[in-house]
Amino acid sequence: MSPQKYWNVIYRYVAMAVLGLALAGILFAFLPKVNQFRSYQNTKNALDADIRAKEEAIKELRIKQERFGTDKYFVQQIAHETGYAHDGETIYQFNEKTVTNLPPSANREKTP
Repeated sequence: MSPQKYWNVIYRYVAMAVLGLALAGILFAFLPKVNQFRSYQNTKNALDADIRAKEEAIKELRIKQERFGTDKYFVQQIAHETGYAHDGETIYQFNEKTVTNLPPSANREKTP
């Protein structure tokens, strides 16, 4: 083999190595940016869901606000829920608890 062919082979291998290193450098340069973009996209999706939930809450509050101005029974119900009453009126509030209809022997802990 002539020396010219050796140099051509060496140049080819060096060119492929440089090209491979350049591609690897580009990959490692953009990989963190891709991960950062995905993280931002996940954050954006979570914030969009939060915005939709808050918009629904605002819509419900506006409906209640409109109803508060037009429905006197609704106003009275809200007043009773917050503890207000007319003179001479008694308001009873019940705490909701889960009640089971099991016999007393079934509620006891079983010991081995």
